[in-house]
Amino acid sequence: MNVAISNVVEFVGSSLNNGWLESECYLKAIADLALTADIGFLDVQFFLFSRNHSAIINLIGLHFSIASLHVPPIEVSKALQARQVAGRKVCVNLLKLGRWFYGFRLPDEHESHKISLSELTMAEGAEILAILNRGAVHEVFRLQISWGT
Repeated sequence: MNVAISNVVEFVGSSLNNGWLESECYLKAIADLALTADIGFLDVQFFLFSRNHSAIINLIGLHFSIASLHVPPIEVSKALQARQVAGRKVCVNLLKLGRWFYGFRLPDEHESHKISLSELTMAEGAEILAILNRGAVHEVFRLQISWGT
């Protein structure tokens, strides 16, 4: 069990590109955790909500807990606070390709969302989690995640 989590942490560390993690790697890390049947919320709290790991690893634990383990967001928020990582911030950048409008291509759009891990467990963070869960599809050309200060 902790071997699978260690492999995910190592994979994310090797996939970082100048502090940024692409959505494909992010979603692969969550999928790898989901394939390991014996990982529970206590394991996530102990291994992924560690202050020794980056906010991106903490985010992966948060997202995995809510999406795969179906832990209520309020419980995840309490665990983040108990592990003293609730205030850590992540930055989610999206690049949306400009759409076509009467034969003309509109400019590309760039969105940046900087949000704390505790805010992601609340209503305002649900949209960001939905974007992260969807990844780079359809209108979103590129999705990157980094940790904020």
